[in-house]
Amino acid sequence: MYRKPEFIISHESIIPISFHDTDAMRIVWHGNYIKFFELAREDMFNAFDFGYDMMKKHIFAMPIIECACKYRKPLKVTDKCARVVSMMTQCEGKIEIHYEVYALNSDELCAYGHTAQVMIDARTSELLFATPKPLLEAIEAFRVKKENE
Repeated sequence: MYRKPEFIISHESIIPISFHDTDAMRIVWHGNYIKFFELAREDMFNAFDFGYDMMKKHIFAMPIIECACKYRKPLKVTDKCARVVSMMTQCEGKIEIHYEVYALNSDELCAYGHTAQVMIDARTSELLFATPKPLLEAIEAFRVKKENE
């Protein structure tokens, strides 16, 4: 049974569904949900102004170390877009994000899952045990902004 996790911040992204995202039955191929997670995660980081350019500026990278997805109801090419809710549940030491995937105009959960990432020094590939301060500050500023909306 699915339970929405407690989260630090959340963000909603709209991801277009294209014909090439589907299988022969015009149902979104299961592997594309992971792509939707990636697109939603990138959109969330851009929303708090810490996209790939900022990571590069601060000389770190964030490789995925874990990824999981559970499927409940298929998305179809006729749904046109997926609505993905990204919820950051951990940001100290590693980043954990949980995802909920819906058809654009529906509140019926189609899939859910999570990813975990660690921070590494982009020059040496050494693990950073502490989350870089600029990233923590960006997450906190976004949290406060959303709280005040």
